[in-house]
Amino acid sequence: MSRNIQHYTPGPKVHAAPQKKASRKPIIISFFVVLFLGAAVALYLPLRPQYSESEKRELTKFPKFSFSALADGSYFNGISTWYADTFPWREMLLNADSKIKSFYGIGDTVSELPNLPADEIPDVKDVTVAPTKPNTQTTVPTTEDEAVDDSLIQKLGSVLIVDDSGYEYYNFNRSVADRYVVMVSKNADSLKGTARVFDIVVPTSTDITLSDQVRKGINSSSQSSAIDYIYAAISPNCIKVKTFEALRFHRKEYVYFRTDHHWTALGAYYAYREYAAAAGIRPAELTEFTERKFDNFIGAFYNDSDKNKALEKNPDTVYAYEPKATNSMEFTNKDGKVIKWNIITDVSEWNRGSKYNAFIGGDNPYSHITNPGVTDGSSCVVIKESFGNAFVPFLLANYSEIHVIDYRYWNGNLTQFVKSKGIQDVVFLNNISATRNSSLVKKMEGIT
Repeated sequence: MSRNIQHYTPGPKVHAAPQKKASRKPIIISFFVVLFLGAAVALYLPLRPQYSESEKRELTKFPKFSFSALADGSYFNGISTWYADTFPWREMLLNADSKIKSFYGIGDTVSELPNLPADEIPDVKDVTVAPTKPNTQTTVPTTEDEAVDDSLIQKLGSVLIVDDSGYEYYNFNRSVADRYVVMVSKNADSLKGTARVFDIVVPTSTDITLSDQVRKGINSSSQSSAIDYIYAAISPNCIKVKTFEALRFHRKEYVYFRTDHHWTALGAYYAYREYAAAAGIRPAELTEFTERKFDNFIGAFYNDSDKNKALEKNPDTVYAYEPKATNSMEFTNKDGKVIKWNIITDVSEWNRGSKYNAFIGGDNPYSHITNPGVTDGSSCVVIKESFGNAFVPFLLANYSEIHVIDYRYWNGNLTQFVKSKGIQDVVFLNNISATRNSSLVKKMEGIT
């Protein structure tokens, strides 16, 4: 039986045409072009900012060359820090980042700071000397005020937003407050017989203008009780200036900014009147100054709240009161240069975040004013943080010479300075948050 067997006969081999690989050269070239342009832009000095409006600070400067800095590596570290801190279009990119974050919605959480347990504020009747052991309870006031719609209250980080106004939390820290007490007392005692020493602790808007209904529901220590404690513990050689009740009395007036943590010049004026009473000098009337007005001020609360829209839509107005005797002063900046300036500067065209700098040129290590309107040889020195800036201009009604020291940047010795200049009145002025800030108190301790 035969079978039909078919044999497979291979045909001719067929070779596929070779495929050309896609060229990567355009991609590689484009990458290096973009990289080169980016580096060129980053290194182009005119595009690198020198000041941050959103952070309200001078940005890192290009380091000065020295062989010692080159040897220890700090020169190149400084270049790296400068490069990272001053990248082109910095504000635009930060604003874009903030807008992206705003799409996340408003959370109901508060940052760590407001929720930290505050120390219990001792009763002033129990205070004889500055105590040293802290407690860990929070004191909350119980006063009441007009009703506020809960939907208008937002907690954004360490800032409380109520409608179109910002407020900061304050938690009493007994150990730091005691260090502040010792620092002021040391100066008052050492200068006894040489100069009078005054202490002004300024409350923040939270305990002055915030609705009592909202105030009683937040975790923030009683500023009035904290100030009473500090004043009771400070040496009797120091004259304490009480401003809390005066500011509360005027709470319906424009005594604090809404978008910023500072008081206004009007708030500073009411404190000045209390100072004048304590010092036994005549307080000037506001009509003795020339009122200046600078619109569209957006302060620190705006940035601290990730650029809250309610604050942005309702900017503050900076009112300043220019002395009629003189508007001239000079200050020594952080680079050691002496600059002639105005006591009240026209900041109408300045960026909206910098308009609090209308007062005495902002924060500088040392400032000096010679007043031709008072010729009795009287002098004072104000040791301050930025709250003191709006306060100083009013002193021209009473002193021939006014010295201003910002303890955050000044490196001298206060006692020696007072004695060498023949200063009669020494004024410590701090907002209450400075008395709970260990690093700031340390700086005050460093100049005494």
